[in-house]
Amino acid sequence: MNARQMTFPLPGNGPAVLTLPQTLAPEALLELEHSLTTALRNLQRETHAEALEPGHIEYASWLQRLAAMAH
Repeated sequence: MNARQMTFPLPGNGPAVLTLPQTLAPEALLELEHSLTTALRNLQRETHAEALEPGHIEYASWLQRLAAMAH
């Protein structure tokens, strides 16, 4: 399998590596962009939620549900 690796430095951590097939259709790249954006947003929310008080966590979960229903 021919693959292309993209490496992104993460200060204070090891690098993040994304492995892609050598050729991707433009539509597949758009889907990948959407998937990565969603996954990184979710990860960021989880990270921030861990530091919040219980009331803030509940409120944040309501906002996530509302945002999901809007799409």
